[in-house]
Order: sequence, then structure tokens, then C-alpha cells
Amino acid sequence: MNRINQSISWNKKTDSANASSDPQSGFSLNSEAGKPPFGKAYSSSSSGLGNDHVATDSSTENFCLWASPPQPRSFFLPLHYTPSYRYPVIIWFHHSGFNEHQIDQIMPHLSLRNYIGIGVRGNQAADSAGHCFDWHDSPAATDVTHGAVCEAIEEATSRFSVDLQRIVLAGYQNGGTMAQRVALRSPKQFAGVISMGGLMPRGELGLFDELRQRKLPLLWQWSANNPLYNEENLRADCQLAMSISADVEIRQYANDDEMNTVTLKDANDWVMRKIIANSCITDSEQWATKAIEYSDN
Repeated sequence: MNRINQSISWNKKTDSANASSDPQSGFSLNSEAGKPPFGKAYSSSSSGLGNDHVATDSSTENFCLWASPPQPRSFFLPLHYTPSYRYPVIIWFHHSGFNEHQIDQIMPHLSLRNYIGIGVRGNQAADSAGHCFDWHDSPAATDVTHGAVCEAIEEATSRFSVDLQRIVLAGYQNGGTMAQRVALRSPKQFAGVISMGGLMPRGELGLFDELRQRKLPLLWQWSANNPLYNEENLRADCQLAMSISADVEIRQYANDDEMNTVTLKDANDWVMRKIIANSCITDSEQWATKAIEYSDN
């Protein structure tokens, strides 16, 4: 493929929880302890800092405000955030071994202006320190994840200007599978799903009639070298998608991994073309127009 910009991939795990925010690349508003740009304290509680407790810094003998209790989600605000505009939302599901702060790495390459980003934490701890998480696929764990997504949307709605009809779930590897699993449980709640290297979940078609009526938009992005991207799995995924009349777009890449700048740019293009352009926005009756015959002009 001829690309103007060479793709950049993430192949090395980083401690994204300690990643600092760049004021030039949007605002990263983390729900756990941590401070946004310009050093101002931020709390994930919708009631402000009133529910925070005061902790003492023994080295400086100063008092610091820490969020209590910590919430397993992280927010990313676009550059030049404007409260008067209702922003589409990207809810990001990290892959195994990472956490909700992966949204800080994703959004600058997806878009710095188009969306509000929300990173949600995996439903299963992957290390004893509590920094890395995974996605358990049991029905109970999926219920917990769906509830966490709904809570994140509720908090975002109370704090920011959000378009509830333009909420897109997106994820990487098993995070992409979980994103699809949540959407299949509540297809009318979400505008579309992006899965980067994640298989379509099996046995999640309880709302069969509702899914067929919804025709859920799906974007599948696959690396040609991904061992899961084979004829058998692709046929099974396509059959499942066809059974629910999903609107699927499949893209294959020559890269070794799905997580790179090219796939993220394509994901942004898909959302702008498929979700934003086809949003449920109608003119008021005052300005509505209708087609007329040429002879009536």
C-alpha cells in the first residue's frame, strides 16, 4: 500500500498509567490519582472535590487532594473543547496486559479534535500490583463490563457535552472482542463497533430479532500476519455477521500488527463516513424541504 505517512506500531508494553499528558495533544482526564495539564486537581466524582479525602505529602509537608475512591475509567478531551458542541464518543477497550490509560496513547493518533475518548478498565486483574488487566468472557463478567460502560457514559454526559447517538465502541485484540460482545447485548445503545484484531464473540446473539433490525455497523481491521486471521475464523465471523444483518466492513493490512497509525487513521475515517454522516439528525419542520417535479419549478 502506498501511504503518505509510514505506519508506527506499538509492540512494547509501557506503563501507561504513569504516562504524562501533553497539553498540545488534548486533555487526558484520568479518573484515578493523577493530575491533568496545568497542575489542577481533577476528580472523577460528578460532585467535584467535595468527596475527596486529604492526604499528607511527608516530603513537602503539604496537603494533596486524591480522588476517593478511584474509578476504573479515564477521559480524553479534544483540543479546543467546546461545551456548545455535542461530541461523538469513542469508548476504548484495551488489550490484555494494559489498562484504561491506553486511551491516552490511542486518541492522539485517532483524532485530537473529533471525539471525547473514554478508556475503560478490563474486568479481570492480570497482575498482583493491580496495574494490568484482562477481559474475562463469562456472562457475569460481560454484565459487569456493560455496567461499567453505562456508568462511564453517564459520567461523561453529566460532565461534558456528549452526543448519545454517536457512541462508538472500539478495542484492540481481546478488547475488540469485548467491545463487540457489549454492543451485541445492547445494539440500540451504540452507533458502531471497531475491532482491531479481535474475533467476533460466539454465542452472544440473544437479541436476534433486535440485532437483525438494527443492522449494527462493524469495522474489522486485521493484520495479514495475525494467526487468528485465517479462512476458518473469517468464515465463522462473516456467517455470524450475516445472520444478524450487520453492516460489516473488513480491512486487511500488511503490517505485523493491527495497532499502528494507519489503522487508527482508517478507523477515524470510517467513523466520520459511517457514523457521523449517517447520524439521526433531521431538519426541523420550519426548514424542511421536499422534492418537487421539474415542471413545478
